[in-house]
Amino acid sequence: MGGGMILVLLLPLFVSPAAIVPVHAVTQLASNGSRLAFNLSATCWSLIPLYLLGSIVGVTVFSLLLVQLDTRLIPLFIACYLLLSLWSERVDRLMSRFENFFVVGALQSGLGLLVGAPGPLAVTLLYKKLADKEAVIATASLFMLIGNICKITVFVVIGFRFSEYASVLLSTVLGATLGSWLGTRLRAHIPAQLFFPLIKGLLTLMALWILFRSLYQYLN
Repeated sequence: MGGGMILVLLLPLFVSPAAIVPVHAVTQLASNGSRLAFNLSATCWSLIPLYLLGSIVGVTVFSLLLVQLDTRLIPLFIACYLLLSLWSERVDRLMSRFENFFVVGALQSGLGLLVGAPGPLAVTLLYKKLADKEAVIATASLFMLIGNICKITVFVVIGFRFSEYASVLLSTVLGATLGSWLGTRLRAHIPAQLFFPLIKGLLTLMALWILFRSLYQYLN
């Protein structure tokens, strides 16, 4: 929980603004793919077609915005989005209104092109629709995997050169896989009443730091 958001806030330390989202997509492909592999039998396949269709529509629409966006603004956009999603009740209420898997797929995958980690829209809806925890984890992993594949496809089409970041991608993919393995063993030992406030505080501090750092670099 929060791993994708933490990653997207750390990547500006290692890659150019234009590479943040595509590198994030490949890393999360490894993360979600490995998590799905451990829970494949629990996947609720009947929910996939509507979400997949929404994802295709979402990335098609949002890709038009992506090619016109100044890449220097991407870290600013990410930081502002995360701060609003963490602290604005109005934004939180707005996100909670999307109860359709087509709409959630379009927003989750489409917004992911611009902000990398658009928040747990699909997970929130899955918790309302599915009673089994393993089914939620497996289906959410597949949803995210679909979004990652859609994003990577868009960046390949527009000419992003993933090969230039091969060493970074190797490190992040290995780290994501190791993190999934380690997190699975540690999460049962951390109480939720401690874990979630810590994650929210960490994300807030990192978002503020990226916001001010990016503003300084953009204005200078």
